[in-house]
Amino acid sequence: MQVLRIKACPVCVSVSDQEQSCIKQQEQSEEQEENADDAKPAAICNVVECSKLFNPRLEAMEMAVKKIALAILSQTCDVFAPIKEILEEDSTFTSILSLNSTIYSSSTKAPSVSNGTHKEDGQKQEKNFAVANLKRAVKCSLAHLVDINLTDPEPYYEPLPQITALFTKDILKIEWSVPSAECVKVSSGVRIKIYESAVGYKVPLEAPIFVPQKCIKKIAKTWHSINLASPSSSLTSRGNACAFSLTENLTQCRSYIVEVVINYQSLAGKAMQTELIIPLKLNEKAHLKPLISASASSSSLTLNWEDNSGCAPQLTSLNLEIFQDGMVDKGEKANATVVIPRSCFKQPIGEGNLFSLTLPTSELTCPIVWKPLDVCRKYKINMSSQYSSTWNGPSSSSEIFTEQEGNFAPDSPNVFLRCPIHQFYCQYRQRCMHTSNACNNDNNGYDGCESENRYCEQDVCYKGGFRCGQQCIPKELLCNGNFDCVDGSDEGPDCENTCFQLTNPSGNFSSQKLHMPPYEIHWDKIVNTAQNTKVLISVQSTHHIWLTFNKFNTFQNQHIVKVYDGPYSTSPLLLSHNGSTKPYSVRSSSSDLFVEFPSYLSTTYGIEAFYTSVRSTDDQFLPGCGGYIYGDGIIPRSLATTFNTGCFWYIEATQSDDTLLLKTNISDSDAYRKLQFYRTLMVYDGWNTDGLVLYDGKECEFKKKVAIYSITHKVMVHIKIPIWTTTPNENLDFSWWITTQKSTPHCNNHFEENTGTIKSPNYPTFYPNSVDCRWNIKVEPGSKVRLLFALFETQADADYLYVYDGPTLRSTLLLTKSGLVPTPFVVNSSTNQVLVRFVSDEDTSSPGFLAAYSSV
Repeated sequence: MQVLRIKACPVCVSVSDQEQSCIKQQEQSEEQEENADDAKPAAICNVVECSKLFNPRLEAMEMAVKKIALAILSQTCDVFAPIKEILEEDSTFTSILSLNSTIYSSSTKAPSVSNGTHKEDGQKQEKNFAVANLKRAVKCSLAHLVDINLTDPEPYYEPLPQITALFTKDILKIEWSVPSAECVKVSSGVRIKIYESAVGYKVPLEAPIFVPQKCIKKIAKTWHSINLASPSSSLTSRGNACAFSLTENLTQCRSYIVEVVINYQSLAGKAMQTELIIPLKLNEKAHLKPLISASASSSSLTLNWEDNSGCAPQLTSLNLEIFQDGMVDKGEKANATVVIPRSCFKQPIGEGNLFSLTLPTSELTCPIVWKPLDVCRKYKINMSSQYSSTWNGPSSSSEIFTEQEGNFAPDSPNVFLRCPIHQFYCQYRQRCMHTSNACNNDNNGYDGCESENRYCEQDVCYKGGFRCGQQCIPKELLCNGNFDCVDGSDEGPDCENTCFQLTNPSGNFSSQKLHMPPYEIHWDKIVNTAQNTKVLISVQSTHHIWLTFNKFNTFQNQHIVKVYDGPYSTSPLLLSHNGSTKPYSVRSSSSDLFVEFPSYLSTTYGIEAFYTSVRSTDDQFLPGCGGYIYGDGIIPRSLATTFNTGCFWYIEATQSDDTLLLKTNISDSDAYRKLQFYRTLMVYDGWNTDGLVLYDGKECEFKKKVAIYSITHKVMVHIKIPIWTTTPNENLDFSWWITTQKSTPHCNNHFEENTGTIKSPNYPTFYPNSVDCRWNIKVEPGSKVRLLFALFETQADADYLYVYDGPTLRSTLLLTKSGLVPTPFVVNSSTNQVLVRFVSDEDTSSPGFLAAYSSV
């Protein structure tokens, strides 16, 4: 630590003649001593050593301060008059010079002095107290330079000064810390200064604000705060000595530097600074998040957003966090974090808050390290705009999927598809050759076939290339849509030809027909040639996904359909199936399902799948227990005993105007065991247990044939098998066939006369199969409807007639009839409207019915 020395200038003859000469001599003397000090080697000490040397240095500093003050006070030059006045009025320097007075802060009490014989001791105490206070003030003002060790009973130190500033509701709130609780005792107040931040420099906004210690609020042992009101604020208090205000209004979106300096009596501490961004004044409906859209491929990411914060001119950079498979909510760390400067953005002309960005960019104009995203994968992107080093805008997120368009367009010279398996076509010889001839130096008469001798350099494989038999092709040619290997393995089923994402609550997808080359294809290549297609199904987070296959035909043991329970192929495998038999339905445990399947040159092969989403449950998925049926289908014949908790089947017609028919037959003699099964069966109209019950096994009597007709295009079947009905490894032999009842608008009739006749289609001949006919009868208000049936004969337990006491199928059911019924019989309504519905299945018809209605 250097000791400051100031030499007294000679006695001045006159201020006007000698003032400049006096000051110049002093400056030259100081410069000489600085040069001498610079020539000396710097003192080096560790923390312990410096602490031991600190007290002697303070004592030396005190002596130096005393000498400086005495030297200045002895001068007669008028230039020193203001300084002499300050020294004479400051109690700190007075105590140092006279040793007869003490310095006190607002929180320090002086020791009392008696007028007795101990007066001399009291003066000594005053002197020691003044020296101690001065030491404390010097220590606190230099706390940022040395490792101080004050004598607090419960030491608490802030190694570096800290400061925060917040502007809200027209009030600037500043909080700061002091090095120690002891420093609070000698603090006389603070000086606050605000600068407008600019590039490379600071512009003072207003004059410094001096706040005495008594006006500062203590919020912790070593933390204090002060509130400064804006000039326009209604909170400005007039007449309050401790109410301080800014003299200038702070501008929204602008950056400022807030500086606080603590005064330790006449010594100033280190200046503490923090950046302050003035936010916008927004109403409750204001939306700060940028509107974001994102698209991605395996090689690039494009972002378009609108910075509607109102502070777009201050935007400095964009912070991106990229999460694989959208695992943000599961506490996963970001797979990539990128900070992109504004210089990388693009803006449309005249649009100050619209931005776009495409990664990767040119390394010359935007040196951003960018790692390509995985193909066919979902990502979640968190994005926040940064306006300064301390101010980030609200975070906004978006999900993307790296889709890929198909590139299968075989037009390579070897015409691979023209020959049988394990052969390629030699254009020179106009015939097929075996792939073992590739890269064979002994051509064996196959001269001129360029295909067999291409890519024979083995070094290519060692450099990351792809090996196909004796050939090695560069990795850039792998899965590029052309057959570069003579065996065609470079365009095999593992190539990711196409991938896409489905986000609707329900939908379907199927194998794509690959591009046919402009030449004849050998029949076995049609079956063997396939490209892999991937699809990600994503629905709302509170739902599961049911997936079913209406068509399934893949090359046996070669092309496999895989379904993963999650957003990517790293998720648990739910289904792996190939061949020509349809697999069972599968259900996801989350809101994502990832499917891989082959696409072929022929539409004879491939798959067609349908999916739907239902509200999530805690039930574990068990293969065969429950499922999804779209259109016609069948509920499997057997249910294992492990499914005693119940299985739910979700069935849906292909058109919203259609209805569904569920049928089953009992053909064996074990009627009792079948009865126990049917008693555990519930059928609901719609996909909710709150829907209309179409069949309740506990209430319906046992029949050998059961037909259930839906009201809407959706039905849910709940099967719950009691444990006592089965024995281990025993299955219940049953089947439910589901068929779609097509809507028949021509069979919908409306009657508003007071009398009339209704009859089944084609009466008195047999009615057609698979019809759903309705008669809506309405008589004058206040009356009721009477139906008189003169004839009734339908297929028993299969074709039904229903009469409802009102205009809809949700009205009270008055009558359900099937089979040969004795006539006549009457049905009376309680309102002036009835709805009559007649439905038939796909086989065996009868004459039907004839009825007359009247108003009563």
